[in-house]
Amino acid sequence: MAGDSLITTRWVELGVAAFTAGLGGIVMMGSLEQGIGWGDAGPEPGYFPFYIGLLLALASLATALQTLWRWQALRTGFVERAAFGQVLRVFLPMLAFVVALPLLGLYLTAFLFIAWFMARDRQRQRRYGASQILAIAGGVSLASYLIFALWFKVPLDAGPLADLARLLRSLS
Repeated sequence: MAGDSLITTRWVELGVAAFTAGLGGIVMMGSLEQGIGWGDAGPEPGYFPFYIGLLLALASLATALQTLWRWQALRTGFVERAAFGQVLRVFLPMLAFVVALPLLGLYLTAFLFIAWFMARDRQRQRRYGASQILAIAGGVSLASYLIFALWFKVPLDAGPLADLARLLRSLS
């Protein structure tokens, strides 16, 4: 196992093979419910997805067997602690963004996400002022609203901001 590594490559490969085999199994089970045979009009709805799931499961099995065959060669580290920490510094805010999205809506969540990253970057490398952070995060959110909601007429979830706007319109 390499230096300060969290996990070896062999376990990651086995884990991914198990995960993709599970996905293939789920696809095959769902396809069986739809029918995988051949009817009068041609293939039933689950025919092609079943075989795609089967191919995915077989490829996963082949990956698992290949990993077991090369077990000693795959004892190298997959990710170092420092590199994993860097991934988490981006992944955790993205996870927070996804969790906050249905609660706060796209525009407010995007504003907070961009502002947080810029403020954090301010502490590390660049020196963004508060006015720059507010202008850029607000500008991106406003541009998103103008482009999608007003110009393209694509209704994106605006969360409590939309509720507030409706309330203000009803009061006037």
